[in-house]
Amino acid sequence: MGLQTAFTHRLRRSWRQGLFAPGMLLGWEILVGLFTAVRWLGQRPGWSLALVAAGLALLVMVAGQLMQVARLYGQPEMQPDWATTWRLVWHHKWAWLAVELVVVLLALPLGLWGLSSRFLVRLPMAASVVNAVSLHRRPIVITAGVIYGLLAGYLLLWGPRHFHRLTPKLRHPGTIRQMLEGLAVCGGLTLVWWVLGEALVWLNWWVDRQGSLRATRWLLGGSLAVVLLLFVLVSILGALTLVWSWCGQPMLGTQGRQPIRQRWSFIGGGLCLLLLGAVVQQTLTQAPQFTRTAAISHRGVDHARGVQNSIGALKRVNRERPNYVEMDLHETRDHQWVVLHDENLAALAARKATPHQLTYRQLTGLTLHENGHSARLAGWPTYLAAAERLQQPLMVEIKTTPQDSAGMVRRFARQYGRRLVRDHAIVHSLDYRVVAQLRRLVPQLKVGYILPFNWVAPRSVPADFYSFQQISASQQFILAAHQMGAAAYIWTPDSTAKMARMWALGADGQITNELHRLRTVTQQDPSREQWAVLQNFMYSY
Repeated sequence: MGLQTAFTHRLRRSWRQGLFAPGMLLGWEILVGLFTAVRWLGQRPGWSLALVAAGLALLVMVAGQLMQVARLYGQPEMQPDWATTWRLVWHHKWAWLAVELVVVLLALPLGLWGLSSRFLVRLPMAASVVNAVSLHRRPIVITAGVIYGLLAGYLLLWGPRHFHRLTPKLRHPGTIRQMLEGLAVCGGLTLVWWVLGEALVWLNWWVDRQGSLRATRWLLGGSLAVVLLLFVLVSILGALTLVWSWCGQPMLGTQGRQPIRQRWSFIGGGLCLLLLGAVVQQTLTQAPQFTRTAAISHRGVDHARGVQNSIGALKRVNRERPNYVEMDLHETRDHQWVVLHDENLAALAARKATPHQLTYRQLTGLTLHENGHSARLAGWPTYLAAAERLQQPLMVEIKTTPQDSAGMVRRFARQYGRRLVRDHAIVHSLDYRVVAQLRRLVPQLKVGYILPFNWVAPRSVPADFYSFQQISASQQFILAAHQMGAAAYIWTPDSTAKMARMWALGADGQITNELHRLRTVTQQDPSREQWAVLQNFMYSY
């Protein structure tokens, strides 16, 4: 108990020193202001001189502020000396650039202080590279996850050695135990912020249903401000904790404050609050938000009523008049197509075989079982004819495998391109080669690209629409699609909360397994779903 009390006491002293030592508070205010400016300027895709300038200033200020904190903690007798700090930053500029690059890479999956989507939506990439990552996403994600874990563990636990080189007079780099203690504190601070934020989300949800429209709007604005201010505080305290633990948790001096620095701190704090208010106002007025959203049945099923991709399920879901029925195609051994999602038949037909190993006739003779229902595996011509009789537009996903025939896409375009255009159907695929070929062969057909995760500028892979994965969906990617004149669909939100959040982002459509539930959500008054704006705001950080 005594050790815990001593640790808490030293931690609090380090926070006071890191916040209120002469010049430190003003430095944090400048840093927060630059972060906020970059977020505000980066709302819409594209580049501007102001955004580039703010981004460069942010990189420089991060290096300077962390260097000053490291010197403050590593050298208790140090007097405030920003001139020396900036000379050290310049002397070690390439090392700091490397450190910041690694920090950005580590922070990207975690939000990067709300800048992840704003950065990734501007990241250009060759279409061939994007396609290779999409098609081999499982091994790539696993490999990237292992590398990420090793890199994060090494730098977080052995970071003091790197800071020791950046600040030569740092005498007592922290131990692994101290680093783990620092990480635990950071995790606890983040958890507190998250719990308080979710409590505000629940309060907004309750008031949305019980209060007046004015009350919901004022509560939302206030909640956004509280969440943002708390996040700023947690971020600063977390940074101080990590650097303090890196520096070996030294005994800290008791330097006095300087009135002139306090005066500048008040001015900086006021400007910082104005920028934070601008971000809140931008969030309240951003567009698109709660726009008309298409209801799309995923695999042609609603609430597990029927076998996926079956004609029986198609007829049943058609009664709810979805904007599209999304379904999947696989090529057979004899170069025809069947309506099937999986690359094997083990789950639905209890048969260890792939579509490429069987003929069209063999496949359409199989009986599939799912959700307590049974149905014949549907051939594509039969399924398409049924959809046409029902006047049901389709969203066709073309699945690809290494076993596909060389002329598959060309043959599909020749046989079905004009017919799908006439039916007002659309086509999408995870394989960008399919997208590019179909757009060239059938210009009138709307062809989209499915992104399993949002990590690159949509302009890198031009399409008529995009199907974004809902876990990493953001308003920036929707805006980027709209700038290209393309629609943005989200897959696959199934809970009421996720549907409301995607609707609040301004998605043009949602591909869901719960069609009736989606209808219920999007038929509500948007003013009663303002809580979703707050939760999206939290998730962006």
